[in-house]
Amino acid sequence: MKIAVLLFAGLREATGESRVELELGDGATVGDAQAELLRRFPALRERRYAFALDHHYATAATALGSARELALIPPVSGG
Repeated sequence: MKIAVLLFAGLREATGESRVELELGDGATVGDAQAELLRRFPALRERRYAFALDHHYATAATALGSARELALIPPVSGG
């Protein structure tokens, strides 16, 4: 299965990419996608982020299923 991964702010800076396409096996989870991203972009190990799968927050255990987009969302602050 193919899934598009979107990277924002410091994550984009750390990887040099704003969008990455991953090819993963059937039954893959968000954690499987994360493992592949960490393999390709070791700098992500130093970063904190949350996951959103097709615009809904997800955990590493969430199955990708028929999702088309996984976003890595860095911490946000402000006032």
